[in-house]
Amino acid sequence: MSISGKTRVCAIIGDPVDHSLSPVMHNAAFKELGLNLVYVAFTVTAKDLKHAVLGAKSLGLKGLNVTMPHKNEVMEYLDDLDLSAKSVGAVNTILN
Repeated sequence: MSISGKTRVCAIIGDPVDHSLSPVMHNAAFKELGLNLVYVAFTVTAKDLKHAVLGAKSLGLKGLNVTMPHKNEVMEYLDDLDLSAKSVGAVNTILN
């Protein structure tokens, strides 16, 4: 995989995320599919959640996966929620 100025970024956010296998799995899939995407893990504390979500949008990240402990609180920082997120009261994926 070659990273360039056109490479889009996806990430998992939570606290902790060091144990997550998501970057390995997603980067392998992106490579296999020939997608110009990279997937990284960001440790985001509760106090930084709002800034992280708004920053991801401002920076043009393709999307985020949300893990514990932020699945509920993150909802208040999103522009739109689909019906399943509203009914469950939690978000796993954010698309920008």
